[in-house]
Amino acid sequence: MEFSPLGIGIICLTAVLTGMAKTGIQGLGIVLVPLAAMAMPVKASTGFLLPLMVAGDFVAVLYWRREVVWKSLLGVLPWTALGIVGGFFAMRALNEALFKPILGGLILCFVALDFLGRRLGFRLKSGHRFVVFLVGILAGAFTMLANAGGPIMTVFLLSMALPKEEYVGTTAVFFWLINLFKIPFSLSLGLITWASLKVDLLLLPLVFLGCAAGFFCVKKLPQKAFNLVAQVLAALGGLKLFF
Repeated sequence: MEFSPLGIGIICLTAVLTGMAKTGIQGLGIVLVPLAAMAMPVKASTGFLLPLMVAGDFVAVLYWRREVVWKSLLGVLPWTALGIVGGFFAMRALNEALFKPILGGLILCFVALDFLGRRLGFRLKSGHRFVVFLVGILAGAFTMLANAGGPIMTVFLLSMALPKEEYVGTTAVFFWLINLFKIPFSLSLGLITWASLKVDLLLLPLVFLGCAAGFFCVKKLPQKAFNLVAQVLAALGGLKLFF
C-alpha cells in the first residue's frame, strides 16, 4: 500500500485514535472509518482497521477483564455473529460506488442515534428478547459493513445502567470477540491483505501509545467533551463519504 505524505499522517492519527477509542474514550470509535477512508479506498479501509482494532481490544480486555458482566453479553453475541454473516454477504454484493454513500449514510445515522440517546436519555428495554435480537443483528451487520456497531451497543449497554468500569470492560470484551470473528470474513473479501497487514504492524506502536493515552484521558478529561468532538468529526466524515 502506498500513501501520500498527507495519507501517512492520516493513518498514523487513525492508529493513535484506535487505541484511545478502545481503552475508554469510546466516542472516538465512530471517527475511525471516515478518517481512514480519506487515505485509501472505503472498502479497503474497513479491513485495514480491523487488525488495529483487535490489538486495541486486546489491551483493553487485559486492563478491564475483572469488570466484565458476562450475563449482559451471552444473549446478544449469537445474534451479533448472525448479523456479521449478513453483513458479509451485503459487502460481497456492493461495489465501491454504492458502498461509499451507504457507509456515509450509516455513519450519519449512528451519530444521530448516539447523539439523541445521550441528549434525551433514551433507554432500551434491554431484557426484552426482541430487543436483544434486533441489537445483535444490527450491531453485527453494521460492524461488518463499517466497523461501526459501537453506537448501537452503547445505547444497549447504557440501558442496563452498568457502572462506568463494568460498562467499559463489557464493551471491550464484546468488540474483541466479534472483531476476531470478523477476521475470516474480511480475509475472504480480500479486505485484509499482506500489504495492509505490513502497514498495520508498523502502526502497532502508535495503537499502544493511543491505548496509554486513552487510559489517562478517561480518568482526567471530561467524557462529554470527547463524545461531542467525536460526533462532530464523524458527522463531517460521514457527509464527505455520502456526497
